[in-house]
Amino acid sequence: MLTIQNLFRNAYFSIKSISKKLYRSCAVLVFGFTVFAMILLKEQNIQGAGKNQVSAKNKIVEDAKEEPQKENPAELLLSEQSFAAACQSIIGEEHVRDKIQVEISRREVTAVCASVQTSCNEMQKEPLNPYGDIVVTEEDYEALCRIVQAEAGGEDEHGKVLVAEVILNRVLCDKFASTVYDVIFERSGGSPQFSPTVDGRYFSVTIMPETIAAVEQALHEEDVSNGALFFSARRKANPYDMAWFDRNLKWLFQHGGHEFYTLP
Repeated sequence: MLTIQNLFRNAYFSIKSISKKLYRSCAVLVFGFTVFAMILLKEQNIQGAGKNQVSAKNKIVEDAKEEPQKENPAELLLSEQSFAAACQSIIGEEHVRDKIQVEISRREVTAVCASVQTSCNEMQKEPLNPYGDIVVTEEDYEALCRIVQAEAGGEDEHGKVLVAEVILNRVLCDKFASTVYDVIFERSGGSPQFSPTVDGRYFSVTIMPETIAAVEQALHEEDVSNGALFFSARRKANPYDMAWFDRNLKWLFQHGGHEFYTLP
């Protein structure tokens, strides 16, 4: 019995000893597995955390690209005001340039119009003195002064100029003689053109300085006769002669005691 008890005791302690060894081995195994599992889990967590951080960063970048950046209202207002001011400045500069261009164009047009008007006036205006081509000899000059003194000695200076220009107009007209002297002494149908050449006044007059001044004005200054080729003093003329003037000539004007005519 004691032997059996010893045997059971030894078996018990053997089993107990084996169990303790197994227990320790299992414990070591479990502990090692646990440590390994914890290390593996930690690595997965680290990798997951890294991936999450990268994903988060990518998401932030994508969100920044997709979502417009919110602007500060004050900065937006200032930007709008600056843009409006810039636009107004540009418009103002354009307006100034337009005004300058309009003014330049206006001045150019005015200058062109003035030039054209001047040219038109020069084309339309008769020469101030149409008698420049007439050759006036000393004989012609004296004859002109004498006939003016004889015919218009009692007229004012303008009346004397008109009589002198009638003589000069005849020189330029192909229906009369071609020199001053010949015009003065010309006859038509046997009758003298100027009565002082036959009644003696032409030869007896004293030429006055006023008459010489009138002749000079007629020769060198503006034509004021309107192309008159005839003159007559109606109050002193023969009525039949005046009737011929009225029927056959074109009346132009009257100055002093003379009426002036031209060919129709």
